Amino acid sequence: MDPTVNYFYTSCTRSDGWPAISRFHADLEYRLRAQEGLWVSGALGPQAAPGQRFDSAVAEIAEVGVMIALCSPQYFQSQYCGMEWAVFQTRISRHRVLTQKDASACLIPILWEPVPPHAMPPPTADGRKSPAEIQWEDRFGGNGLHQLMRSDSPEAEDAYFALLERLSRQIAEARRIRLATLDADELPRVRSAFGTLPLTRQTTSPRTPVYTGSYTEPGGGYGSRAPSPPVSLAISYVGADQPWADWMAEVLERDGHPSVTQVRWETERESLSETVDRAHRVAERVIALFSRAYFTAGETEPLDWEGAFVGADRQWLIPVQIDAEPRPLLVRRGVPVTQLKGSDANEAQRLCELVRDPNPRIPGQREGDTR
Repeated sequence: MDPTVNYFYTSCTRSDGWPAISRFHADLEYRLRAQEGLWVSGALGPQAAPGQRFDSAVAEIAEVGVMIALCSPQYFQSQYCGMEWAVFQTRISRHRVLTQKDASACLIPILWEPVPPHAMPPPTADGRKSPAEIQWEDRFGGNGLHQLMRSDSPEAEDAYFALLERLSRQIAEARRIRLATLDADELPRVRSAFGTLPLTRQTTSPRTPVYTGSYTEPGGGYGSRAPSPPVSLAISYVGADQPWADWMAEVLERDGHPSVTQVRWETERESLSETVDRAHRVAERVIALFSRAYFTAGETEPLDWEGAFVGADRQWLIPVQIDAEPRPLLVRRGVPVTQLKGSDANEAQRLCELVRDPNPRIPGQREGDTR
């Protein structure tokens, strides 16, 4: 099997919360790799660049074996998503004609956010069923997968990982169908199954929360100190967390920081300390974007983490974690880490206040210590 061929495609719209979508896609890809092999990969849409022709942007979904559709009101308004859906429905219909076998399992709709009846798309002009009439995996009490991922309850976390396991098995089984493909010259003839918004990728989300004012926590907190003026920032991250780095950069630039530079850890060329120091050379303060992917990247030893993140000379570091993955021991004990629980307005606000804090704790300093 060709390891360069993507195993599945996640169809979505950026306006539904890009960091959460990318986390779901990465978690599903991780689970599939554990189940099927390390060669497994997945493609995360939308992939079209502004002004790019749709038929040149969706060659991947004309060949990939399984599509996950994250359904929401915004998804059903997008002609781009409607085109992706239509391409897969066309392939499913062709497969039925060619083999006399059903391939509908290759399109897996999931309720991402609740869809009220008025937001459901009508049946398509060529008589195909509306996506609203197709059974999706609604196991979230009507609230959608996005809400499940934002919950802090242990039950929600268990339900989320159970869903990933079930989906990974379903994807592996559906991919064995070997769905019929479409040639590039056939794509221009496909018509969108739904949507009113134009065929362009949303490069920024209209619902992306951006902090633009002061914040005061009850009983003190960040608001009890005068915020420091904007500073130049760098974000140290690994490639798997690119959507999070993009979101942080957008939020912080809107908050007035003159420069936000993204510095990807080139694990094949540099050590952990080297990438963190490289980020500091281009900015006054460095956000270390902690995640499962960050902790497993590169070849590190336990003491490497202490050398990179602990010490009075590391006051310029701002460690921020985007998932619940256990941190390496020396980082867990010695570094004050802020954990984001999503990308809503409150979390964007926390990030901005954290960066503007004029009195950050020294890495390695215990809670309650003074300088």
